[in-house]
Amino acid sequence: MSEYISCDWIEGGMDFDVGVFGSNIMMCCYVSCPGGGNIMLKRGFDGSPIDWDEFWRLKKHYKDIQKSGETIKECTDCVFLRKDKWRDKNYIDSIIFDHFTKCNCDCVYCYTHEDKKKYNSVQGYNVLPVIKDMVERGIFIPGGQIGFGGGEPTMLEEFEDLIHYLLDNGFDNISIPTSAVKYSPVIEKGVSQGKIHVKNSIDSGCRETFAMIKGLDAFDTVVKNMKRYASVKIDDCDVISKYIICPGYNDRKSEIDKWLDTCKKIGIEYAEVSVENIWLRNHRHEGNEEVIELVKYILDKGGSMFNICKGENHVMQLLAGVKE
Repeated sequence: MSEYISCDWIEGGMDFDVGVFGSNIMMCCYVSCPGGGNIMLKRGFDGSPIDWDEFWRLKKHYKDIQKSGETIKECTDCVFLRKDKWRDKNYIDSIIFDHFTKCNCDCVYCYTHEDKKKYNSVQGYNVLPVIKDMVERGIFIPGGQIGFGGGEPTMLEEFEDLIHYLLDNGFDNISIPTSAVKYSPVIEKGVSQGKIHVKNSIDSGCRETFAMIKGLDAFDTVVKNMKRYASVKIDDCDVISKYIICPGYNDRKSEIDKWLDTCKKIGIEYAEVSVENIWLRNHRHEGNEEVIELVKYILDKGGSMFNICKGENHVMQLLAGVKE
């Protein structure tokens, strides 16, 4: 093993990205660092067999930059960089399935909000055959992180089969963000086994605010499904409720109080706070005092109500003076 500054995604990660701007394989999906992220490993990917020799050559290029003591420019000041002893071998243990093709919400802060019909009509590809090939080759191994981004995972046709396959093959650190509008049997199964962490960004404490942000009246359904997941959790980390502060929509302590009370009532013990990403980028250095106070309010009050209450990494990084 060699010791140098790198991260889990540079060393053993990949992101299957499917969106209206094309389908690509990237290093990761984290774009809030000053470097901007979005390191491409393969453009125009359609689910066809991967040229692994080419893939590992490109991975090695980025690893060598980190080994030299320099930093990949796209990764500049990323919160995930750390000094560690990294394995000197070709492997993938961390994957993000990033799709912007289907969603049952129309959140005002999502970039797909500008034309939801267009994004929901994008045809992606099935990733399960690729995953099976990687597992059979021994290059996709348990031990890292598996997550989803983009649209609503439970709406993907292969979602249930994909998660069952991962669970059956020893993958036990699967994070699934979901609108929770649609109940998923395999999510409940994975949560009951302590292998799935499910996160719902409800962003509200009542039906009216939920509908205004999400574009549909499903607050009660979401609460019901999250209660169902929470009832089978093994660990507090397995079921998470997230509140994205959206200035002009839900930036009120009264709304936050209702959200916190609802989480407690349905058995959730992990609360998380974030800030709407576009607003945050535009106000990194000015005009964010009120939002900072709301973040502190959630961390303080939530910290007294729940076993775990945290701010997302990019929030803690970008909002000066906020402490967990």
